[in-house]
Amino acid sequence: MHIPDTPAGAPRKPLIRKAAEAFMAITLALMVIAVFSNVVLRYAFGTGLVIYEELSRLLFIWLVCMGTVVTAHEKRHLSFDLLVDRVGPRTRAAMGALATLISAIVLGMVVKGAWDQVIAGLHSYSPVIGYPLAIAAAATLFMSAAMEILLFKQAVLDRRRDRT
Repeated sequence: MHIPDTPAGAPRKPLIRKAAEAFMAITLALMVIAVFSNVVLRYAFGTGLVIYEELSRLLFIWLVCMGTVVTAHEKRHLSFDLLVDRVGPRTRAAMGALATLISAIVLGMVVKGAWDQVIAGLHSYSPVIGYPLAIAAAATLFMSAAMEILLFKQAVLDRRRDRT
């Protein structure tokens, strides 16, 4: 007998979404282990491992960026709609188009800046672990590029589908 992992009628999560959630869960677990180990080492032995501090910082950057992309995909970011709720449908549509355009421009600038940081970080290394700093900058590049793609999908493809 097969027991479905989602309630009847609920859409199944895409594989990419499951992978993102697994990545975030593993990242969070590693962060908890690193920070807890350091707390115990400091409390019990008066010392800690600097490697864990640097590792937890890197993992936190990736966790936040991945969570931001998942939140953007679900359209669950905070929004300020005090003004939008008080205007007519045409003005609301125009404001939505303007907000999308501004978001695309800002995300494009973040992609460019993150790309520059990745390039700059290829030959710069973290002081303790020694990983290329491009790995940390790549989190922002991934986040901004993924959000730009989601913005395009929501603005163009989803609206086109909704009209038909």
